[in-house]
Amino acid sequence: MSFDLSSPTSYLFVPGHRPELIAKSRRSGAGAVVIDLEDAVAPADRPAARIAVRAALAAEPVPGQQLWVRINAPGTADAEADLTALGDLLTHARVPKVDDPAQIDWVADRAPRLAATLPAVESAAGLLAAPAVAAHPLVARLGLGGVDLANDLGCDGSPAALAYPRSVLVVASRAAGLPGPVNSVYARLDDPDGLLAHARAARALGVGAQSALTPRQLPAIHEVFGLAAERVRWAREVLGAFEAAGGAACRTPSGDFVDLPIAQEARRILAAV
Repeated sequence: MSFDLSSPTSYLFVPGHRPELIAKSRRSGAGAVVIDLEDAVAPADRPAARIAVRAALAAEPVPGQQLWVRINAPGTADAEADLTALGDLLTHARVPKVDDPAQIDWVADRAPRLAATLPAVESAAGLLAAPAVAAHPLVARLGLGGVDLANDLGCDGSPAALAYPRSVLVVASRAAGLPGPVNSVYARLDDPDGLLAHARAARALGVGAQSALTPRQLPAIHEVFGLAAERVRWAREVLGAFEAAGGAACRTPSGDFVDLPIAQEARRILAAV
């Protein structure tokens, strides 16, 4: 799978047992919606949630928006029930707690129309297995389960503590030709400054998208991971200067040095506009 700058920059999670919130999430402007059957749904509510998720998958798609379902951990009875209930309606699965590419095969064996998975790395074992997981043909992108990973590692979940895990996923993704991984959620729902810091720290390392817990978080996420107007202007100036120089190294009117790799970066940015 090739590197794709047009991949979603926001993944909005919504509880599977709340049909009214599922409907709201589809109107949110999120690049992708992830209907959750795992952590956000109490075990007693999961049978009803599976019925609601089936209805959502069967509904008219929202143009330009991906729809994913986070199933329960592969190999569990809940995951078996998820996949049985969703049947051939499930095409895009967010898979939690992945530390072995065989877990993707386990899901695929039970989902006849599965087209793509987004495995979440949530443990030290998952970090070590990230290159092998990323290379699986059904993996569209890697995700970081930052809270569970911090618990597993015994770290505090700060940007400094998660810099290495994030970088591992960035490198594994790039080596496999995948888009930059999806950052973990930011759980303080009314802390926009904290969300911006959380997202910017990840973006600086090459992370390509951010998970969200509420539509209120989407503007900040799109600001950080989207193509900001100044970035598009920069790309156009770079390409204009490079082409005017006949493809030779040059400087832009703003004083930036341009050679072939920088021009290629500018082309990738403009291709996503």
